[in-house]
Amino acid sequence: PAFRRNPRGLAFRAMLRKCRSVPRVLTTPAFVFPMLPTLAGCDAGVLILGETGSGKELYARAVHYTSARGTRALVAVNCGAIPAELVESELFGHVRGAFSNAYTARAGLVREAEGGTLFLDEIDSLPLPAQAKLLRFLQDMEFRPVGGDSVQHANVRVIAASNHDLLGLIEHGRFRRDLFFRLHVLSVTLPPLRERVEDICPLALRFMQQFASQNKRPTLGLSPQAVKRLLAQDWPGNVRELKHVIERAVL
Repeated sequence: PAFRRNPRGLAFRAMLRKCRSVPRVLTTPAFVFPMLPTLAGCDAGVLILGETGSGKELYARAVHYTSARGTRALVAVNCGAIPAELVESELFGHVRGAFSNAYTARAGLVREAEGGTLFLDEIDSLPLPAQAKLLRFLQDMEFRPVGGDSVQHANVRVIAASNHDLLGLIEHGRFRRDLFFRLHVLSVTLPPLRERVEDICPLALRFMQQFASQNKRPTLGLSPQAVKRLLAQDWPGNVRELKHVIERAVL
């Protein structure tokens, strides 16, 4: 990997290891390459692409915690888990009485992320009306809580992620082209685990340490037979699948 021959990459990897907020998984080769220091060193929006389970949220956390915003909040939201009629309220908050059951005011996720980073996972799941509202927010970093009268300003960095072909969704009218280009200031595509075989054993060992510690079990190593079996797998579920396999083995 390029970072092994790049002093800047080596220095950044050492910095990651010293940062307690960043999971140790992120010091593996596939996560530390020249693009990561670039993303962490600026405040532009980032679009992270990759298959399900490839580590998009972990990567977003690495960008956040090693950036100038790293001491502030990282608010992660799965856009696919928010009902369409509640997206605007979840993101921008609402005032009391804005709609049925709005018995109290709510700040919203954008306000919770003030000074830090808002991570929008499965951005492709947002319905088109919500995409339009998000685009308007990204243009000026201003929003109006649902039912509110005053416009509020936000100081947040937005990182979005998707496991779909957004350009294909644009062609089918399911994703806004202007929102794509607004999110696509900087972009990185995470390779699937099957394409980064050098990461499998380091990840497995670190997951073993993690689950052994959590469950008060002895920390074991990997036998040659175990290594052979791990490397022979295709890992369609990527890092998430590997993590679950190791967790079951430890338990």
